Amino acid sequence: MKELFIDQDGQAYGIKEIRNVLLEIGADDCDILFVHSDVMFGKPGRDFKRKQYLATIDDILLSLGVKHIIVPAFTYSFCNHEDYDVRLSKTSMGAYNEYVRKKEKRYRTLDPILSLSVPEGLTSYFEQYNGEHSLGIGGGLDAVHHLDGVKFLFLGADMAECFTYVHYVEKILAVPYRFDMEFSGNIIDADGNALYRRQYIHTQCYGVKLPERYGYFEDEMVDKGYVRKKRLGDKYVACFDEKTAYEQIRTKIINNVNYFLDKPYTEKDLIHKYIYNYKEKRITHC
Repeated sequence: MKELFIDQDGQAYGIKEIRNVLLEIGADDCDILFVHSDVMFGKPGRDFKRKQYLATIDDILLSLGVKHIIVPAFTYSFCNHEDYDVRLSKTSMGAYNEYVRKKEKRYRTLDPILSLSVPEGLTSYFEQYNGEHSLGIGGGLDAVHHLDGVKFLFLGADMAECFTYVHYVEKILAVPYRFDMEFSGNIIDADGNALYRRQYIHTQCYGVKLPERYGYFEDEMVDKGYVRKKRLGDKYVACFDEKTAYEQIRTKIINNVNYFLDKPYTEKDLIHKYIYNYKEKRITHC
């Protein structure tokens, strides 16, 4: 076995072992796989350089036979007072996502905050979803929701920490503890043309406190059998259906509007002021 990585207990994992875990969680049983990633599952094997390591992870996912793989290529460019270049703006979503978005025959959406990298077979579909609200109707996640056969795969990434999709459902439900924040800047398209644009994101009100993780939601999804989760090296992989996730998030909010908050909001918390400061630290959250 050619070791791709070795975990903290000294167990080695090769291509076959990784692929088998992904099959066990049902990552092959869909038409479209939407991948959040953090692929350092352990110490890389000696025979693998960085690019080769990422290419091998990609080959494993492609070997599952899923028709399309989508990765978030979020940059939060406008939030950081930067222009967004479809070709050159790096994603903050991890090394694997950056590797995929730079591959040939991929289309990157024009969203200057929450762009997606999709295979060319979905280009014409996603070109229709070029709305000025990154989390609203007409945005990239809205496009994903209106596709059939989509599963989310958390490939080492923590579902309870980086499930941005929750905020899409919150926007659709118009939760009172978030508001539309406006940003502006230039988008540089694939042909090098610059387009000035205003872009909005549904962000938390200034007095509202969010939990550090949605671990309680993940645990419940696992307990109900909606999320299949397995250990892989020093991390976990998890897979679940997009439509099920939407309905579960929607139901939680309708039954308890404070479900995704650290504590119940009050009227005095609903201050329409952006909580993040790009001058202190690069913005990588909604």
